[in-house]
Amino acid sequence: MANRTTLARPYAAAAFSVALQKKALAAWDDMLQSAALWAEDKRVCLLLSDPAVTKQKLADFSCSVLSSVLDTEKRNFIRLLAEKNRLPILPDIAKLFTAYRAEEEKTVTVQVISTVMLDEPYKQKLAAALAKRWQKQVSLQCTIDPSLLGGIIVKAGDDVIDGSIRGKLNRLYESL
Repeated sequence: MANRTTLARPYAAAAFSVALQKKALAAWDDMLQSAALWAEDKRVCLLLSDPAVTKQKLADFSCSVLSSVLDTEKRNFIRLLAEKNRLPILPDIAKLFTAYRAEEEKTVTVQVISTVMLDEPYKQKLAAALAKRWQKQVSLQCTIDPSLLGGIIVKAGDDVIDGSIRGKLNRLYESL
């Protein structure tokens, strides 16, 4: 079977294209995030993999559960996914859509791991420096990991900046 991301990409791209054309990126993103949460539920996963349940019943059930976030276009999208047996890849579609949206809006969410809680002036200075580096609007998600010994680790997608003391010690050890 093909990679889930490969299967999800054309659906995410189509949803993004429609949302961009309608200037409804936030609404589509919200719907896809809700649908992804729904599709990840263990009971729903069992239902989606049950061969006794018809595509029509899956489409009707999906639309009824998600009715609060669906308009006609979104409902048709969910029905298409049900018809093509692609409801299980909704989390992958949502993840790709969010990435496309962030690229379009030139935003990036950065995970910052530090040994202590960062104060607000430092967060603002760090966000400004990262925004300048990546030419995007930056939002920080800060977590604490005392095992770093000191410094911070910054992660944004595939980019990792390891400024921790533990990382520096590991690099020194490897070079020796």
